[in-house]
Amino acid sequence: MTREVLDRVERQVQAELRQLDHTIGSLRRELCIEVFPLNENMLDRAVSLCTLDLSLKPFDQAILAAVLVRAEELRIGGPADLCFCETDSDLQPWDRLGNAKQPLTDLYDAATVWVYGDFDLRAPERPENWPG
Repeated sequence: MTREVLDRVERQVQAELRQLDHTIGSLRRELCIEVFPLNENMLDRAVSLCTLDLSLKPFDQAILAAVLVRAEELRIGGPADLCFCETDSDLQPWDRLGNAKQPLTDLYDAATVWVYGDFDLRAPERPENWPG
């Protein structure tokens, strides 16, 4: 029985991987969503984040660096309403009790990036006085 479950999961993962190019292409066509590659500034930021006590895995650190640097790049063009939807608790700026995780919260706040824990842009609710 366990082998059957593993085989089924493996087939599902393989099918999803075969669709990955199509899925990313679909995301690129969506309004208000930008898919972008890591650039040198993002990789440099990922390295500099090592000095902070973030307790992140390298991949999560690279994602955080990409979000922060891209937010800075977008703000150069003027004010922008930026948010990051993140269901992975490692990159959410709050713990399981809803308390702010530092210095992660300060990093997002400095970049003026509101973080949602869902993809419906509902939770946590953004305060009215949020500068974004």
